[in-house]
Amino acid sequence: FVLMLEAQRRGHRLHYAHPRDLYLSGSTPGVKAGPVTVERVRGAHFELGRAADHELDEFDAIFMRKDPPFDIEYYLSTLVLERVDRGRVVLLNDPRGLREFNEKMSALLWPHLMAPTLITADRERIKDFIRQHGRSVIKPLVNAGGDGILLLEKDDRNTRSAIDLLTFRGTRMIEVQAYIEAVEQGDKRIILIDGRAAGAINRVPSKTDIAANMHVGGRAERSELTERDRQICEELGPILVEHGLILVGLDVIGGFLTEVNVTSPTGLQEIARFDGVHLEEAVLDTVERKVEAARNG
Repeated sequence: FVLMLEAQRRGHRLHYAHPRDLYLSGSTPGVKAGPVTVERVRGAHFELGRAADHELDEFDAIFMRKDPPFDIEYYLSTLVLERVDRGRVVLLNDPRGLREFNEKMSALLWPHLMAPTLITADRERIKDFIRQHGRSVIKPLVNAGGDGILLLEKDDRNTRSAIDLLTFRGTRMIEVQAYIEAVEQGDKRIILIDGRAAGAINRVPSKTDIAANMHVGGRAERSELTERDRQICEELGPILVEHGLILVGLDVIGGFLTEVNVTSPTGLQEIARFDGVHLEEAVLDTVERKVEAARNG
């Protein structure tokens, strides 16, 4: 929302569409999209105009900001966006990067920055991991916002049922991660813009939930980057940029990288509230610079 407000403030014309509104006509990517205006008015924060067909290459920039799950429809929408002329249109984030960087699994490109982690559908392998590491967290690989996250103890009587539930009886991969005690002090969200750390907030879980995500009851508080945080950002930043991932949210708990959020990372409004820094301005500066480079390229 704040990205749209800032783009509108700068005089850009905005259009809005769902992924289901994308299409391919032959090899030409298109969308049925309507103009939209936005305001900070509770209950009336947007107004949509009549939707019409547009070729995607008509736009200067396309923001793909759909929340997970990263299901087959999400995957197919990235294949349509793949046909956009990258020499003319800025994509945030790039559809190829969205496909290649699963938000849980991609963090394992840097295993030395993570707590012990396993990706598998094998129920016995999961049980062995929990026996070895004790208290562990199991998570679906394609959800968001803390959905489906469960905490299991070494001798938990619900272990088998929980594993059956999340793996669909051994047919779907999940993530298993050794529990990081520091999560009780918070899960830090670090915003990267074009590969550089731009700000952070700490999300503290409620007393009744292990997930710190704000929409499941987590509380946001002010946070600063530590030397360890900066090390993580400096290591990941260039690779994220290489894959066209302009706006990214890293999740760090107790100095351990846990997720690389690329679909629709949040936290900009909370950072503005605590630090008075409006990161949407930096995002739009980056997009405008890339649009200008594409025009002159």
